[in-house]
Amino acid sequence: MLEDDMASAVVPLPKNRALIALPTDELLDEFGAGRHSPGSGSAAALMALLSAKLSATVYKISIRRDHGDAAQFAYLLKQLEDVLVPRLKTLFQEDAEKFDEVILVRQARDLESDSAAKRRLRERALRLLRQATDIISEIVRICSQLVDYGIIAFDSGPDRVRGDSGSAISVAIAGAMSGLFILKLNLESFSEGQWATDQRATVDRLQDMILNKQAEALARIARLAPADVRSAQSSFL
Repeated sequence: MLEDDMASAVVPLPKNRALIALPTDELLDEFGAGRHSPGSGSAAALMALLSAKLSATVYKISIRRDHGDAAQFAYLLKQLEDVLVPRLKTLFQEDAEKFDEVILVRQARDLESDSAAKRRLRERALRLLRQATDIISEIVRICSQLVDYGIIAFDSGPDRVRGDSGSAISVAIAGAMSGLFILKLNLESFSEGQWATDQRATVDRLQDMILNKQAEALARIARLAPADVRSAQSSFL
């Protein structure tokens, strides 16, 4: 790594800075700033948040137009707004902060010359990485839930907003798959132990689940007739 790159990489994430509260353009700049945080885990959480908001829009339109099961839509909307969205905002920030800690400890470990101190830093980095991995695992699970929320919106909401519900499904799957990439990469750092064994088994189950849900989503695209596609793309007004 070049010296200029190293100097940029060691800049820590500002404390007590709520990334999700940044204006969109500034937040995108944070992701593209060439630093390690916010990174892929926060990106997965952001995709999940976008999915949740798109499904919420479909539920609100359905309720307002008295379309379908209003009680079901109201319940799902409450779950999104009161439970999943607040939790995802927390995970979005937690991932950025935790991975920031991981990288800073790794950099300190690499610069340490004392073997005992280097070992302690290596162990600390692994503990932090384990915590970061748990955060990602939760994000993937929520993304999996959000695929179901999007499918309900797609199947039961108005046809004219299927573009929104289809996007809700797609970005939830994208968030889950991003999380699976991260989980598998993180677990490469753990060669043994019950936690790592359990995590690998969990990742395999999550991967199978997401692939099945992706197949469900693709089946819905295949079933759309040309007229349905035009309806989904047109204005819902």
